[in-house]
Amino acid sequence: MTVSSPEPRAILESFIVDNVDLEELEAKLAQFNIFEAIGVVRQEIRHSNFLAFLLNPSQNHKLEDVFLKRFLKRVLLEPYEPEDLKYLKISPVDIDIADFSDVEIRREWKNIDILIQSSSNKLVCAVENKVDSSEHSNQLEKYREILEEEYKDYQIILIYLTPDGDEPSQKDWRAYSYSKLVEIIESICTSYKSTLGTDIYTLMTHYSTLLRRHIVSDSKVAELCRKIYKKHKQALDLIFEHRPDLQLEMSERITNFVNQYITSHNLYVIRWSKKYIDFGDIEWENKKLPLAFHFENGNSYLITRLLIRPCEDKTVRERIHQISRENSKVFKSKKLTNQWTTIYQKTILNQSDYENADVDELMEKFQLFWDDFVKNDFTKIQSIFHTNMDRIVTSE
Repeated sequence: MTVSSPEPRAILESFIVDNVDLEELEAKLAQFNIFEAIGVVRQEIRHSNFLAFLLNPSQNHKLEDVFLKRFLKRVLLEPYEPEDLKYLKISPVDIDIADFSDVEIRREWKNIDILIQSSSNKLVCAVENKVDSSEHSNQLEKYREILEEEYKDYQIILIYLTPDGDEPSQKDWRAYSYSKLVEIIESICTSYKSTLGTDIYTLMTHYSTLLRRHIVSDSKVAELCRKIYKKHKQALDLIFEHRPDLQLEMSERITNFVNQYITSHNLYVIRWSKKYIDFGDIEWENKKLPLAFHFENGNSYLITRLLIRPCEDKTVRERIHQISRENSKVFKSKKLTNQWTTIYQKTILNQSDYENADVDELMEKFQLFWDDFVKNDFTKIQSIFHTNMDRIVTSE
């Protein structure tokens, strides 16, 4: 006998009716959180700002150096095998007895997320904070070299802070996780509740809640999510399959938007897809110029570029590239390659714009960009290439 699979409607009904775990999860997520309200959830810069606030003994959180010392001592207790043994010289005991009244906390010094420096203790510490991003361009090696050059007679602590304590590419950096960081915050809230005052206590508990909801993978919220998914996999997969696709909606709206300007600005759409929308000046097409404006529509960013397209006529491409170099106030030309070459680029929307935003809010920001773009840069670019058209397409 063949057993038929449940209908999609029955699967969804089973998911939403008398689902105790789902109700518990919704109750936890429904609790007001200051950091969620102001859109800090996954913004690395904001997390670094708040950590710098807690680490700074001179700030008005009334903790003095409690958080700073507890953080450094816990980090130093973690297993650690650096390539250079000089990084093993400092111990948790050294931190415990140190006088940190002269500590300076710097943000983005030499691009380092958080720098902790104490002249009296000859100690400097770098914290590289990663929430959603990862290492790039050998940055850890570069930061280590900067500190060794700038603080030659100092003891150096290098901390690589990530949600799950990922291993850094450079062994001299110490891996530390947000799950351990949140334990420090919660232990201080418990021990120093009366000292902190209501406002700072509330702020710190809201921050620890934010981390457990969104950043830490071993939290109660994460455990509930895994439990619900395991029990209701079919329903959740069905919901995910039919979820709103913001990237696709943005692509469709931008394409429709550009189409409105086809006649008034002599445009035509070259290519349309979920991630890429290419359009150009109709005269460029008539003269077979390998030029195209291009929107790159990512999951959490939107960029526009002017590109020299690949084509067989290398001379035409070289002339276009030379004209862009001659007009450096408008163009920022990269080296000409045989492939797509960018000669103009602007970021329209970035990750922070996408935090808790819907397609209408994003398109409002796009409208502001477009209004300025068509009045200024777009008009200048059209004029430059129209003026130099004979020079580009000449057969000489």
